[in-house]
Amino acid sequence: MSRQPSPPLPRKVVVVGMGISGRSVCELLLQQGVEVIATDLRTRDQFDGVLDPLEEKGCHLRLGSHRRSDFLQADQIVVSPGVPLDLEPLQEAARQGLEIIGELEWAWRQVALPVVAVTGTNGKTTTTSLIGEMLKASGKRVFVGGNIGTPLSRWLLGGDSAEILVLEVSSFQLDTASRFRPQVGVLLNITEDHLDRYRGFAAYASSKFSLFTRQDATDVAITNADDPLCAEGHSAMRSRLLQFSRKNERTQATLHGRQLVAAIPWQAPFTLSLEDARLQGIHNEENILAAVLAAAVMEATPPAMQEVLRSYGGLPHRVEWVRQWRGIDFYNDSKGTNVGAVVKAVENFQRPVLLLLGGRDKLGPYQPLGEALKTHGKAAFAFGEAASRIHEELKGWLPVSVFPDLATAFEEALAEAEAGDVVLLSPACSSFDQYDSYAHRGDHFKGLVRALND
Repeated sequence: MSRQPSPPLPRKVVVVGMGISGRSVCELLLQQGVEVIATDLRTRDQFDGVLDPLEEKGCHLRLGSHRRSDFLQADQIVVSPGVPLDLEPLQEAARQGLEIIGELEWAWRQVALPVVAVTGTNGKTTTTSLIGEMLKASGKRVFVGGNIGTPLSRWLLGGDSAEILVLEVSSFQLDTASRFRPQVGVLLNITEDHLDRYRGFAAYASSKFSLFTRQDATDVAITNADDPLCAEGHSAMRSRLLQFSRKNERTQATLHGRQLVAAIPWQAPFTLSLEDARLQGIHNEENILAAVLAAAVMEATPPAMQEVLRSYGGLPHRVEWVRQWRGIDFYNDSKGTNVGAVVKAVENFQRPVLLLLGGRDKLGPYQPLGEALKTHGKAAFAFGEAASRIHEELKGWLPVSVFPDLATAFEEALAEAEAGDVVLLSPACSSFDQYDSYAHRGDHFKGLVRALND
């Protein structure tokens, strides 16, 4: 994959957001001799000394507020993924024609390596990790990160080597990418999410499809033929299209029973068995199909991919079995932060499901959950800020109760559960009303389950 020559280094850069990625960008810029202004709405006390090393190296800190003059006098502005783009200083800088890019875009410009980029509403993290494991098992030196684990800028700071970058990419990162071009782009699915940050669903979907905007005929786009939006939205692509499907045999990766059949036009076809795959469920079948195509394009070998399918057990907080207690199985799917993810989680079970959901509302509709819950749901237990709206939209489908928090919702679910049932935490909401992260929420749920006396 060719790269255009990098432009001259800017003299002054403002970095917005001092999380791990923002701090890494600051340090790399300082190493390049660039004047750096680091700004964050949090105060110095909230960072507990984390920013002191940057200040000692000459970084100018602007904490507690953003200064308009800093933004307008910069040659370039680099924003961290969590920073909303409607900040007034950013809006004014954009009107002035100043370059505003995200951490992913900035870091990608620093390294000339082939990239596999994975996006989609659900399944990104599992698919990204799976691709990385398949390539590693095939003898490749791989960095796996981006929106998961280690940001690309932090990896660059560490000085490690790789021959392939496998990156999870969020819509927020794509919104601030002007030149980012993956050699292999993977779009898993598009369902309603983050409508609190976008003008509407069309804008969110457009953000996802922008992964392919700068690809050309030497690149590869991988999409889900079973997802209506993904299946219909590839007409403008210039890259080579590969599709996967659980049921469409005309795609380049599909299932015949428990056999995965892959037929990439420029490679020899191959078959993998899913009989012993540790990843289970419909959603994981889709993740596996996508991962196999992407890894194969980057020359992973079928024997290595088969071995990874036997050994790879997935990641925490993604339909993660916690324990069985008195015949009841408990699953932690705290990463299920949108309705589409919860539908897939619920559909995995052929037994009655008692669903725990709620948190901070992302403003999408909850009614699409109704059909899945009508078939598989025994009761729903809504908690947190979104509980009342969840109750209003789902009460016609199954019994729904409202609770102030997860612990009280869990107690009631436990009282109603019987042997053979599934108690599933799959919230359909972000965690930030009561938790630091989805992992914090999932760990709380697992702690409640593990504390049950036999």
